[in-house]
Amino acid sequence: MTRTISIGELRQNPTRMLREVREGATYTITDHGEPIAEVAAHRRPRWVPGDEVDSLLRELGADEAWAREIAVDRAAVEAPDPWEAAE
Repeated sequence: MTRTISIGELRQNPTRMLREVREGATYTITDHGEPIAEVAAHRRPRWVPGDEVDSLLRELGADEAWAREIAVDRAAVEAPDPWEAAE
């Protein structure tokens, strides 16, 4: 949820805003009604090991409709075979 706070309000009670940001709130800081910055919680990227991704993809199975769409798109583009020129 995005909230708006003026610089003056922020000066009065920065601790409350930062506590709420830590809990997931996002704030837009304004100066005379004009947005100047956004404050959001710092989140470290979560890396998922490759074997977990592989396992999940295998569990979900193939998306046949997407595979057909890719095949149609590939057929519509005439791409030269890079290995053919090497001969």
